[in-house]
Amino acid sequence: MNTLESIFSRKSVRSYSGNLTEYELKTILKAAYASPIGRALYENVHLTVITNQDLLDKIDKNAAAFFRNPDIHPLYNAPVYIVVSAKLSNPADNVGFSNCAIIVENMALAAVEMGLGACHIWGATIALNQNEEILKELNLPEGFTPCSGIILGKTAEVYSEREIPENRIQTAYIK
Repeated sequence: MNTLESIFSRKSVRSYSGNLTEYELKTILKAAYASPIGRALYENVHLTVITNQDLLDKIDKNAAAFFRNPDIHPLYNAPVYIVVSAKLSNPADNVGFSNCAIIVENMALAAVEMGLGACHIWGATIALNQNEEILKELNLPEGFTPCSGIILGKTAEVYSEREIPENRIQTAYIK
């Protein structure tokens, strides 16, 4: 699969059948490390790879409570959740949030290429920031805030190119 095929095939996978191999996880992380970061300040981003089932369950329940629906599973029983954090200069630090989103998308595209399931995780990440107890368990460096995340795992779902409507996003041309 080439880059454009990966982009046109990417989707949110919400069903997982198994864990990643060490090679798969290292490849996904290498895709994260290849991400462009504003002003090359790589020291302002941090990845937390969570595979501990007890912590995953705690994060999942915390997010369900945040959404006031105890019956949902916002991490979709995925075996890996990578939290992407940034050292934000202020609560609206566009560069910090953009860096984190780019890292997640790089990992998602790598997952597509490898036939692995992946889904951007925003709600559970927001819920993390509301729970000091769970935040402490992440052992984040001082000054870092979870901004985005991705869940990963083996899946039975198959990626295929989607039809992308050209008018999906309003576009203005200035000539």
